[in-house]
Amino acid sequence: MVKIITTCYNCESYISYCIKSIQMQEEKNWEMYIMDDASTDSSVSVAREFAKKDSRIIITQNKENKGAVFNKTVNFVSVAKPDDEDIIVTVDGDDYLKHSKTLSYLNTIYSKGYWLTYGGIDHDPHMMHPKDFYTEVDWSLSLRNQTFCLSHLRSHKFFLLKNVRDVDLKYKDGRFFKYGEDVVLFIPMAEMAGKNRCFHIKDKLYYYRLHDKNDHDLNNEERSYIIRQDLSFRLPYKKKTKKQLVNYVCDWIRNR
Repeated sequence: MVKIITTCYNCESYISYCIKSIQMQEEKNWEMYIMDDASTDSSVSVAREFAKKDSRIIITQNKENKGAVFNKTVNFVSVAKPDDEDIIVTVDGDDYLKHSKTLSYLNTIYSKGYWLTYGGIDHDPHMMHPKDFYTEVDWSLSLRNQTFCLSHLRSHKFFLLKNVRDVDLKYKDGRFFKYGEDVVLFIPMAEMAGKNRCFHIKDKLYYYRLHDKNDHDLNNEERSYIIRQDLSFRLPYKKKTKKQLVNYVCDWIRNR
């Protein structure tokens, strides 16, 4: 099954468009988990109107802001209870899928033996990234020492996510990383999967919104700090076989 993680913080102007982009998918076998991170606007009320009419939409509301790393690991798993073979797709609450065949396309990719996808991002032309942000990973270099390019459309098999260790979800003082979940989660998963199990999407299938309420600049700053001052000094994950990944006992899943 496709299970969609949608983190949401003050997305009242965008969450309906995000949800509609999932509902319009030709692939109908999906569940959408909206993890509201203590929004102070009407995001939850808007989302609940959709959930009332579509049981595939499940909403979780935090009492305090926890950040994307917690929401896309501990919080998501406690609610969604994914199986190893589930395809986990990230579609943030202020973003959307551009094409009705996107989930079907992902299913086709995974049917060919891939474990992770990245690439396919589109955005406002005023938003600037280094040229190699849009390219395929340079697998001859460490993922921790090159321009980050594991951009949306990000998805993965759940058996990869559960192999990211608890200690690597957190700062050295034990607090969950609040931003930069893309590097915190996807660099280890890509390392464990390896080149032949990671698929780079070239078509623009995911729209990333840049607006005055999102945390793009703060996220970029934190991501750069985490890579430069922390992840670069942590040992890379070793590539694993599927058997090793599936048999691994996750150390942060609670009471499954």
